[in-house]
Amino acid sequence: MAPPTRSNPFKTPSPEPLANKEATTTRKCRYFDAMRRDRGVRSRRAIAADCGITEGTARNWDRKYKEIGSLALRRTRLRSAILGHKSKVTKSMCKLLVSPSRNPVRKQPYEVQIQYHNLPVGKRQLQRMMKRNTKGGGRYKCAFVKKQISPKNKEEREKYGHDHKKEPLHGFWDHIVFTDKAHVDPTSQAQGMITRERGKRDAPENIKERPPLKGVRFHVAGWIS
Repeated sequence: MAPPTRSNPFKTPSPEPLANKEATTTRKCRYFDAMRRDRGVRSRRAIAADCGITEGTARNWDRKYKEIGSLALRRTRLRSAILGHKSKVTKSMCKLLVSPSRNPVRKQPYEVQIQYHNLPVGKRQLQRMMKRNTKGGGRYKCAFVKKQISPKNKEEREKYGHDHKKEPLHGFWDHIVFTDKAHVDPTSQAQGMITRERGKRDAPENIKERPPLKGVRFHVAGWIS
């Protein structure tokens, strides 16, 4: 055997402690290989010491291996980490879309808003970033207020009821026919959508007057029998 060329023979350095960091895949594999090779011969504490980890860490690794199998050997990436390129949608863009004064097309679909403001993004990515960069911003149902009855019509109705409130049910009110007008147009009756933040449905700038009904009109009549 040739004599060593160094006064102090080179030794493989011992692994560094984890220091509250997750071990690499290579380090985990070395521990599990040692456990498979020396199980029943050496204690878990001795094997863990050779790998530079505590016995508690080794016990946790064994428990995870029983739960998820070979996935426990790999270094796991945090679930909050998002892969891929950084989104082109900035926080200022999202604030622009929910602003009543700066976004005149808030009631239009996302595709129209993207084209109007020339945003370099698609609909799905915009929806996701709106939720993240604003207070739950998105497309919500618009709050409407009903159009008030005209003062003249209201006065005539109240006067008629007041003048005949003492009339008998049989002989007077059973000969009165009550009518009303209705419209059949699903497109005009559907509740609209508006781009806003969550919790601001009743803000004055988000409340719109319900548009006039269109389509086929028909009258409904009812009477007392």
